[in-house]
Amino acid sequence: MSPLAAGSFTASLLPLLRADGTFDLADTRRHNVIEHDSSFTRMDFHQGDNYTFQPDMLQAMIADAEGGPVTPRSLAKTFIRRGKESRDAGAPRLPLNLWLVRMIQAVGVINAADMGGRVTKEVLEAVFVEERLPDVILDNPKTRTLFNLFGLALRMMYYVVFGP
Repeated sequence: MSPLAAGSFTASLLPLLRADGTFDLADTRRHNVIEHDSSFTRMDFHQGDNYTFQPDMLQAMIADAEGGPVTPRSLAKTFIRRGKESRDAGAPRLPLNLWLVRMIQAVGVINAADMGGRVTKEVLEAVFVEERLPDVILDNPKTRTLFNLFGLALRMMYYVVFGP
């Protein structure tokens, strides 16, 4: 990972730091810091359990790819669908900073995999169901950059705005 990307990701942890400069991983669940409503794989905060992975939600994301790999275009469908589901369930609109976090997180696995802007169902299941990084990610020597991450997010947003 490039130093700029690493610095950008870790900066989001600053609100979680204690006076001694430490934090617990459980603190990353604090609502409206990193965790946000309209996640692709978790329920919203006001629905009770915003921490537990929801297998049906992952399957819906995979279904949005219509039998192919998950891409920024298919993630645009997921982004739109989850935004609507979240609003229909009564969630308030996200503040701009969390809307941007949501957008970046949406393409995070594609960026981590660095497989040409797409990711397979098997990679998604390893990451979300098994909570591990598969070898296709671990063995890839390419440096993941903030530039590439933003590029993927902009591609997804193109489809959000102009239609998938």
